[in-house]
Amino acid sequence: MVLHDGIITLDYNPAQDVLITSMPDIKTFGLSEVSYCLGLIVEYIRNYDIKKLLLDSSNSVVEVEDEAYKTITTQFALNLMNTRLKKLARVGTTNTNREESSAKISQEIKQELNLPIEYKSFNGKAEAMEWLLA
Repeated sequence: MVLHDGIITLDYNPAQDVLITSMPDIKTFGLSEVSYCLGLIVEYIRNYDIKKLLLDSSNSVVEVEDEAYKTITTQFALNLMNTRLKKLARVGTTNTNREESSAKISQEIKQELNLPIEYKSFNGKAEAMEWLLA
């Protein structure tokens, strides 16, 4: 069931309690639009009491400095901590440098915030869903 369709699409499967969304380009859209999209994700997670999230970043382009990326990601993580989300699966890109940077930043945020949400990155959507539903 599609909850929102705009810059991003939020597709919710109530039977599995999984929200699936594709991340927008941080090149095409500015940081404020990306922050807005991340805020929408958090709002729907809170309103529908969603426990599992699949973020598909496989086709998104991130062309900002690591510090700006970390700032926006940290805020997203802080907002998610105020929900009942239990698991977050991220489908990565084929860009090795981007994925190494993303993994480093994710690890830093997890340690800094003592994030209570299980987080794992995957190469494909099928394995991400399998992990979420396990």
